[in-house]
Amino acid sequence: MTTQSVASISASKPLANPVLGVSTTIGVAGVLLMGVASWVMLLVNRELPVGVIIGVSLVVYAGLTFLFLRNVEGRQGLAGAVAGVIGGAVSVIFLGSLMVVQPDTLAEFETQTNQFSGSGAILGIAVLVAMVLIGWGIGMIRSRNASYSTKDIDWRARFAWVTALSYLPLIAVGGLVTSTESGLAVPDSVTTYGSIGILFPLSLMDEIRIYLEHSHRIFGTFAGIVTILLVVRMFGAPSRLLPRVMSVALLLGVIGQGLMGIFRVSEQSQALASLHGVLAQIVFALAIATGVVCSRRWEEVCPSDEGIDYAKPTRLMLIIATVALCIQLVFGAMTRHLDSGHALMSHIGFSFVVVLLVIIAGAKCIRAGKIDREVSGGAGAIRPYGAVIHGLVMLQFTLGWGALAMTRTGEDGHPELPTSTELADAHGIRVAETIMATSHHLTGALLLAMVVGALMWAIGIASRPKS
Repeated sequence: MTTQSVASISASKPLANPVLGVSTTIGVAGVLLMGVASWVMLLVNRELPVGVIIGVSLVVYAGLTFLFLRNVEGRQGLAGAVAGVIGGAVSVIFLGSLMVVQPDTLAEFETQTNQFSGSGAILGIAVLVAMVLIGWGIGMIRSRNASYSTKDIDWRARFAWVTALSYLPLIAVGGLVTSTESGLAVPDSVTTYGSIGILFPLSLMDEIRIYLEHSHRIFGTFAGIVTILLVVRMFGAPSRLLPRVMSVALLLGVIGQGLMGIFRVSEQSQALASLHGVLAQIVFALAIATGVVCSRRWEEVCPSDEGIDYAKPTRLMLIIATVALCIQLVFGAMTRHLDSGHALMSHIGFSFVVVLLVIIAGAKCIRAGKIDREVSGGAGAIRPYGAVIHGLVMLQFTLGWGALAMTRTGEDGHPELPTSTELADAHGIRVAETIMATSHHLTGALLLAMVVGALMWAIGIASRPKS
């Protein structure tokens, strides 16, 4: 089968409404960036004026809208406006803490739980209107600027990548929760001090551990809603079976991860916390794999016979590397959550094996890409994965030794996690140690995801029929 015939078959499949497709992607991706930007600002200073937080977030949203709308052919103004409506609706997940009454103490909060304030409602409406106007205005500018070329983009595939990226802040904040011993800072497992999660007031987040644990839940809520939207988009228009199956599997993984987080708090179980951390990285890797198989380039890949032959041992090596990384992930989670000396020694010793296997797998990806670098529609897309894998594994190895040096020194070791009633007397947070351990955690998640992404490419290439 030639590249042209594969492309023609793919082109014959109707796609979802292009305006709705680009609007959903821009709206959700924009809110994701807004949420991350506001979270970082509040992490640095939770006394920042609301106007500053909203203003910076809207600038970030405008920048992403400007970039994405360049690839839309016609009706940019409409697409931008609809994106604002969708984004404004989804942004309530992050704006909820600003839309309710802001009590000064938890005792005062007991009589004001889940109560919207007049100014908060106006703020929510104002943000929605601003996002609509930003999208419409940028769309109109784009529609009048003929210097920008348009591209035929499968926006469902791009939305799948946005979904995968929505898990990154969740994993990063989850790592911070573990590194700062914040896992029990909120006593209730579903609500937050009795309130609906997204409606917990910002005024009560002065305690850093409450802020981290609560924001982890907020990012989890956002990731869950985005995953549901992905499944709806996969089934809302004709699509291949594999992306649909993988999107459903991804949703089940996210649901399982959420339930595990609930039970981890209700049972105050460190074993569940360890399993929760392992599953988070596996779900993220599955999200990256879903993004790969949703892409037209993966569907239309047409490698040479030599590329197909070389992809088969590459596939095997990537499977071995994936299994090794999962084993190493379990050792690391047991070390972080259970403070197991045996797991630590296993984690250290096995790291040398993992580095070797991952380097070999990355080298094979690079070689597989080189074989077909001159072939149109060939296997060249797997080559960047190899380079990224090499960089990440060396960074991860270095961060691992740094985290070991920081977390295994000092006289007070690893104290018990403070509960919500013990926060006032809890020990201080070691900033350098927290940054190092969380960076190691996040880099590990990225490494596993890139190896799994490369594996999906190797599977796709190796399964193609020879000419």
